[in-house]
Amino acid sequence: MKRECEDLARAATNCRECFTLEKVTAARIDVAQPLWIGPKYWTRLFRVVILMCNPGQGSRHAAWADEVCGLIHQFRKGAVSLRTVLDHQRDGMDWSKYYIEGLLLDRDEVAFANLAWCATEDNVYPGTMLRRCFERHTGPLLERLRPNVVLAAGSKAQAFERDLSELSSKPRVIPILHHAHRQGRVAGQRSLTRVRSALEKARTKFRHAG
Repeated sequence: MKRECEDLARAATNCRECFTLEKVTAARIDVAQPLWIGPKYWTRLFRVVILMCNPGQGSRHAAWADEVCGLIHQFRKGAVSLRTVLDHQRDGMDWSKYYIEGLLLDRDEVAFANLAWCATEDNVYPGTMLRRCFERHTGPLLERLRPNVVLAAGSKAQAFERDLSELSSKPRVIPILHHAHRQGRVAGQRSLTRVRSALEKARTKFRHAG
């Protein structure tokens, strides 16, 4: 499955179809961005994937974004491995603390995915773009990751609940606030508390089923 994920990610980096079919403009990082798969993910029997909507534009940290963009272009050419890209990505994952620390997860044991792999200017993501990218790239990636639980972060990811529940691994889909939500600290903590409880119940059910 690891090699299949790498091949799928490399194929995704060659896709720019939405920029001809949709009214969207490419951001500073002008290539599809594979997202974190922890090095210990594949050793876990109980697997968790956090699904979000889209990658960032890369405009706030221009030098880092340019470095990431160059590295992904090298990956697209086959010059570096997916692991090389992901290990470099680790340094820019401050946003992941909301999920990792808030849910008491080990970052090396979980995976993240986006509905859309490409960043756009002003974070414009038509529904048709999200659907196209999910069907071509994200859905097939999730089939290979075979999660037991998918944490659907934010309303756009939660809109794909039916698609997620129909994956071959039949994951439990748990809604969670997106890390960039604007509902305030109290709402964020309530969401994390609810999801921690739901995750523990899912783990317990998985252990008993095994």
